[in-house]
Amino acid sequence: MTYVLSDPHGNCQKYDAMLRAIHLRPTDTLYVLGDVIDRGPDGIRILLDMMARPNVVPILGNHEFTAAMCLPWLMEEVTDQSLDRLGADQIAALSEWIANGGGPTLRSLKQLAQEDREDILDYLRDMSLYAQAEAGGNAFLLVHANLNRFEPGKSLESYELTDFLFGSPDLDRPCFQDRFLVFGHTPVQLLREQAGEPPSDAIFRRGNLIGIDCGCGFDGPLGCLCLETLEEFYT
Repeated sequence: MTYVLSDPHGNCQKYDAMLRAIHLRPTDTLYVLGDVIDRGPDGIRILLDMMARPNVVPILGNHEFTAAMCLPWLMEEVTDQSLDRLGADQIAALSEWIANGGGPTLRSLKQLAQEDREDILDYLRDMSLYAQAEAGGNAFLLVHANLNRFEPGKSLESYELTDFLFGSPDLDRPCFQDRFLVFGHTPVQLLREQAGEPPSDAIFRRGNLIGIDCGCGFDGPLGCLCLETLEEFYT
Protein backbone atom coordinates (compact mmCIF):
# COMPACT_ATOMS: atom_id res chain seq x y z
CA MET A 1 0.00 0.00 0.00
CA THR A 2 1.00 3.63 -0.50
CA TYR A 3 0.59 6.18 2.28
CA VAL A 4 1.28 9.90 2.57
CA LEU A 5 1.54 12.17 5.61
CA SER A 6 2.84 15.67 6.18
CA ASP A 7 4.02 18.18 8.77
CA PRO A 8 4.62 16.05 11.88
CA HIS A 9 6.72 18.97 13.20
CA GLY A 10 8.73 17.06 15.77
CA ASN A 11 5.87 15.10 17.34
CA CYS A 12 7.46 11.66 17.42
CA GLN A 13 4.68 10.25 19.62
CA LYS A 14 2.06 10.89 16.94
CA TYR A 15 4.44 9.78 14.17
CA ASP A 16 5.15 6.46 15.92
CA ALA A 17 1.45 5.98 16.60
CA MET A 18 0.70 6.58 12.91
CA LEU A 19 3.18 3.91 11.80
CA ARG A 20 1.35 1.51 14.09
CA ALA A 21 -2.08 2.67 12.91
CA ILE A 22 -1.31 1.99 9.25
CA HIS A 23 0.67 -1.17 10.08
CA LEU A 24 3.52 0.02 7.86
CA ARG A 25 5.24 -2.97 6.29
CA PRO A 26 8.55 -3.13 4.38
CA THR A 27 6.54 -3.71 1.19
CA ASP A 28 4.52 -0.49 1.71
CA THR A 29 5.65 2.99 0.70
CA LEU A 30 5.25 6.03 2.92
CA TYR A 31 5.73 9.53 1.49
CA VAL A 32 6.40 12.28 4.04
CA LEU A 33 5.68 15.71 2.57
CA GLY A 34 8.13 17.73 4.61
CA ASP A 35 8.19 19.83 7.77
CA VAL A 36 9.31 16.86 9.82
CA ILE A 37 11.37 19.10 12.09
CA ASP A 38 10.90 22.23 14.26
CA ARG A 39 8.29 23.35 16.78
CA GLY A 40 8.05 19.95 18.49
CA PRO A 41 11.00 18.42 20.38
CA ASP A 42 11.68 15.26 18.38
CA GLY A 43 12.05 16.19 14.73
CA ILE A 44 15.57 14.76 14.59
CA ARG A 45 14.32 11.47 16.07
CA ILE A 46 11.72 11.27 13.30
CA LEU A 47 14.34 12.04 10.65
CA LEU A 48 16.64 9.33 11.98
CA ASP A 49 13.77 6.83 11.88
CA MET A 50 12.96 7.83 8.29
CA MET A 51 16.60 7.50 7.30
CA ALA A 52 16.60 3.91 8.57
CA ARG A 53 13.57 2.94 6.46
CA PRO A 54 14.18 2.41 2.71
CA ASN A 55 10.43 2.48 2.08
CA VAL A 56 9.99 6.02 3.44
CA VAL A 57 10.30 8.71 0.75
CA PRO A 58 11.02 12.23 2.07
CA ILE A 59 9.82 15.34 0.26
CA LEU A 60 11.52 18.64 1.07
CA GLY A 61 9.58 21.08 3.24
CA ASN A 62 10.39 24.71 3.89
CA HIS A 63 11.64 23.87 7.40
CA GLU A 64 14.09 21.26 6.04
CA PHE A 65 15.16 23.76 3.38
CA THR A 66 15.96 26.38 6.01
CA ALA A 67 17.85 23.83 8.09
CA ALA A 68 19.88 22.72 5.07
CA MET A 69 20.83 26.34 4.44
CA CYS A 70 22.01 26.93 8.00
CA LEU A 71 23.62 23.64 9.00
CA PRO A 72 26.78 23.73 6.84
CA TRP A 73 28.16 26.80 8.57
CA LEU A 74 26.60 26.05 11.96
CA MET A 75 28.57 22.80 12.07
CA GLU A 76 31.88 24.63 11.57
CA GLU A 77 33.99 25.41 14.59
CA VAL A 78 32.89 28.82 15.86
CA THR A 79 35.78 31.28 15.93
CA ASP A 80 36.11 35.02 15.57
CA GLN A 81 37.11 34.46 11.95
CA SER A 82 34.14 32.20 11.16
CA LEU A 83 31.74 34.67 12.78
CA ASP A 84 33.21 37.46 10.67
CA ARG A 85 32.49 35.40 7.55
CA LEU A 86 28.76 35.23 8.29
CA GLY A 87 26.85 37.31 5.80
CA ALA A 88 23.54 39.09 6.19
CA ASP A 89 21.75 36.29 4.33
CA GLN A 90 23.07 33.65 6.73
CA ILE A 91 22.14 35.67 9.79
CA ALA A 92 18.66 36.29 8.34
CA ALA A 93 18.22 32.57 7.57
CA LEU A 94 19.19 31.59 11.12
CA SER A 95 16.88 34.22 12.61
CA GLU A 96 14.01 32.96 10.43
CA TRP A 97 14.70 29.35 11.42
CA ILE A 98 14.63 30.12 15.14
CA ALA A 99 11.53 32.31 14.77
CA ASN A 100 9.75 29.44 13.00
CA GLY A 101 10.42 26.90 15.74
CA GLY A 102 13.96 25.77 14.94
CA GLY A 103 15.16 25.88 18.56
CA PRO A 104 14.23 22.28 19.46
CA THR A 105 15.90 21.01 16.28
CA LEU A 106 19.11 22.90 17.03
CA ARG A 107 19.18 21.55 20.59
CA SER A 108 18.72 17.98 19.33
CA LEU A 109 21.46 18.39 16.74
CA LYS A 110 23.83 19.66 19.41
CA GLN A 111 23.56 16.31 21.21
CA LEU A 112 24.61 14.30 18.14
CA ALA A 113 28.08 13.35 16.98
CA GLN A 114 29.45 15.35 14.06
CA GLU A 115 29.18 12.32 11.77
CA ASP A 116 25.48 11.96 12.55
CA ARG A 117 24.89 15.65 11.89
CA GLU A 118 26.62 15.31 8.53
CA ASP A 119 24.46 12.27 7.66
CA ILE A 120 21.32 14.27 8.45
CA LEU A 121 22.51 17.19 6.32
CA ASP A 122 23.16 14.82 3.40
CA TYR A 123 19.66 13.37 3.86
CA LEU A 124 18.12 16.85 3.77
CA ARG A 125 20.06 17.76 0.65
CA ASP A 126 18.91 14.60 -1.12
CA MET A 127 15.19 15.23 -0.52
CA SER A 128 13.07 15.60 -3.64
CA LEU A 129 10.80 18.56 -4.33
CA TYR A 130 7.92 16.35 -5.44
CA ALA A 131 6.89 12.80 -6.18
CA GLN A 132 4.42 11.27 -8.59
CA ALA A 133 2.44 8.16 -7.78
CA GLU A 134 -0.29 6.03 -9.26
CA ALA A 135 -2.54 4.00 -6.99
CA GLY A 136 -6.12 2.77 -6.96
CA GLY A 137 -6.63 3.87 -10.55
CA ASN A 138 -5.72 7.49 -9.76
CA ALA A 139 -2.66 9.63 -10.41
CA PHE A 140 -1.17 11.85 -7.70
CA LEU A 141 1.35 14.67 -7.51
CA LEU A 142 2.78 14.92 -4.00
CA VAL A 143 4.32 18.25 -2.92
CA HIS A 144 4.99 20.05 0.32
CA ALA A 145 2.97 23.22 -0.17
CA ASN A 146 1.81 24.04 -3.68
CA LEU A 147 2.72 24.35 -7.33
CA ASN A 148 3.01 28.10 -7.70
CA ARG A 149 2.86 29.83 -11.09
CA PHE A 150 1.18 26.81 -12.65
CA GLU A 151 1.08 26.71 -16.45
CA PRO A 152 -0.67 23.92 -18.38
CA GLY A 153 1.85 21.77 -20.22
CA LYS A 154 4.81 23.11 -18.26
CA SER A 155 7.12 20.29 -17.13
CA LEU A 156 7.59 19.83 -13.41
CA GLU A 157 11.36 20.14 -13.86
CA SER A 158 10.84 23.70 -15.10
CA TYR A 159 9.40 24.98 -11.82
CA GLU A 160 11.64 26.62 -9.23
CA LEU A 161 12.30 25.34 -5.74
CA THR A 162 10.16 28.01 -4.11
CA ASP A 163 7.19 27.03 -6.28
CA PHE A 164 6.94 23.78 -4.31
CA LEU A 165 7.77 25.02 -0.81
CA PHE A 166 5.59 28.06 -0.13
CA GLY A 167 2.04 29.31 -0.50
CA SER A 168 -1.10 27.26 -0.82
CA PRO A 169 -3.19 26.21 -3.83
CA ASP A 170 -5.95 28.39 -5.22
CA LEU A 171 -9.00 26.47 -4.01
CA ASP A 172 -11.11 27.75 -6.91
CA ARG A 173 -8.54 27.10 -9.63
CA PRO A 174 -7.07 23.58 -9.46
CA CYS A 175 -3.82 22.99 -11.32
CA PHE A 176 -4.62 19.64 -12.91
CA GLN A 177 -7.64 17.84 -14.25
CA ASP A 178 -6.00 14.42 -14.61
CA ARG A 179 -4.48 13.93 -11.17
CA PHE A 180 -4.84 14.78 -7.51
CA LEU A 181 -2.54 17.38 -5.95
CA VAL A 182 -1.73 16.22 -2.40
CA PHE A 183 -0.07 18.83 -0.23
CA GLY A 184 0.72 19.89 3.34
CA HIS A 185 2.13 23.16 4.72
CA THR A 186 -1.20 24.98 5.14
CA PRO A 187 -3.21 23.49 8.03
CA VAL A 188 -6.60 22.14 7.01
CA GLN A 189 -8.23 24.45 9.56
CA LEU A 190 -7.06 27.46 7.51
CA LEU A 191 -8.07 25.83 4.22
CA ARG A 192 -11.62 25.32 5.51
CA GLU A 193 -11.74 28.91 6.70
CA GLN A 194 -10.69 30.06 3.22
CA ALA A 195 -13.29 27.78 1.64
CA GLY A 196 -16.06 28.95 3.96
CA GLU A 197 -16.52 25.45 5.37
CA PRO A 198 -17.31 24.46 8.99
CA PRO A 199 -14.25 23.91 11.23
CA SER A 200 -12.72 20.44 11.19
CA ASP A 201 -9.33 18.79 11.78
CA ALA A 202 -9.95 16.19 9.06
CA ILE A 203 -8.07 15.94 5.77
CA PHE A 204 -9.34 18.61 3.36
CA ARG A 205 -10.70 17.67 -0.06
CA ARG A 206 -11.95 20.04 -2.74
CA GLY A 207 -12.12 18.74 -6.30
CA ASN A 208 -8.72 17.26 -7.04
CA LEU A 209 -7.00 19.09 -4.16
CA ILE A 210 -6.19 17.12 -1.00
CA GLY A 211 -4.68 18.97 1.97
CA ILE A 212 -3.24 16.66 4.63
CA ASP A 213 -1.59 19.01 7.18
CA CYS A 214 -4.07 18.50 10.01
CA GLY A 215 -2.28 20.92 12.31
CA CYS A 216 0.04 18.53 14.17
CA GLY A 217 2.48 21.41 14.64
CA PHE A 218 -0.24 23.35 16.50
CA ASP A 219 -1.59 20.56 18.76
CA GLY A 220 -3.86 19.14 16.06
CA PRO A 221 -3.84 15.53 14.88
CA LEU A 222 -1.39 13.94 12.48
CA GLY A 223 -3.23 12.80 9.37
CA CYS A 224 -2.31 10.15 6.84
CA LEU A 225 -3.93 9.12 3.55
CA CYS A 226 -3.82 5.72 1.83
CA LEU A 227 -3.62 6.43 -1.90
CA GLU A 228 -5.06 3.10 -3.04
CA THR A 229 -8.26 3.42 -1.01
CA LEU A 230 -8.27 7.16 -0.01
CA GLU A 231 -8.82 5.94 3.55
CA GLU A 232 -7.87 8.47 6.22
CA PHE A 233 -5.95 7.79 9.43
CA TYR A 234 -5.45 10.08 12.42
CA THR A 235 -3.32 10.04 15.57
